[in-house]
Amino acid sequence: MRSMLANTLIDTLVTGLPFAPAFLGIFLVLRIRADFDLTVEGSFALGAAVTAVTLVAGVPAWLAVAAGVVSGALAGLVTALLNLLLRIPVLMAGLIMSMGLFTVTLRTLGRPTVSLIGEETIFAGVAATPGRAADLGTSAVLLGIVVVVFAAVVAFLTSELGLALRASGANPRMARGQGVNDNALLVLSLMLANGLSALSGGLVAQVQGFADVNMSFGLFVAGAGAVLLGALLVNPGGSQVMRMAVAVLVGCLLYRLVLVCALRFGLPAGDLRGVTALTLLLAIAAQAHLAPVLARYRVGSLAPEATRV
Repeated sequence: MRSMLANTLIDTLVTGLPFAPAFLGIFLVLRIRADFDLTVEGSFALGAAVTAVTLVAGVPAWLAVAAGVVSGALAGLVTALLNLLLRIPVLMAGLIMSMGLFTVTLRTLGRPTVSLIGEETIFAGVAATPGRAADLGTSAVLLGIVVVVFAAVVAFLTSELGLALRASGANPRMARGQGVNDNALLVLSLMLANGLSALSGGLVAQVQGFADVNMSFGLFVAGAGAVLLGALLVNPGGSQVMRMAVAVLVGCLLYRLVLVCALRFGLPAGDLRGVTALTLLLAIAAQAHLAPVLARYRVGSLAPEATRV
């Protein structure tokens, strides 16, 4: 029993941590900008494809990951330009980009799937260790990456520019009245969100040993469900950016835990999308009905919201 629990937790970390940056990017657009950007699905697969292709070409692993991040950020830039120049809503622009990026990703890969078996990935140093030690080493590397990425995003959101970004999402008219360039912040937020999604794609490709053109299907729905679930449990409020980041990480790992447990209980892999949909449904329902109740018992809820940092 103890061994099964340990294996479940390790599998959750190995499969869940690579998705954390993408879910953080979804959070930035969904909860801070109060918008929907489906480009993140295409950016995830594109980042994986660029990372895989450059790895196979002999580029060092970290440079390959960086190239994938840049490709995702550029995809976010195009989505922003579609919105600003052609006046296409972000939701529709993201949908168009997600569809278009499927072709771009397929062209980048050259075929539906590119294997990374035998390539020098960022996990090469720990992958050679026997048994579960390899998974533990992979989890440690992933955790280090996630901590650095989340800390960087939290530091950004608490900076002057980050505060302007959050203000533009909360009240665009007021932010513009204070001299904030809302258009520039839209570009920045979409590039950041899609860069984070592409980073996740590159990490997932290296963990699972291949990049596939269909690997990002349903990512936005899964990320939205994880964000809602994490926000319900951690219950971030006001300007507590660190708690927001923790909520995303908790939601991500809980979402992957649900999928890992479903597989361990014998559920066919083809049914996992149904589990994802059910998780999202439950998260939305819980947000609507349980969040107001839990808010009363939030730690520090007696202090005025404006005094929290």
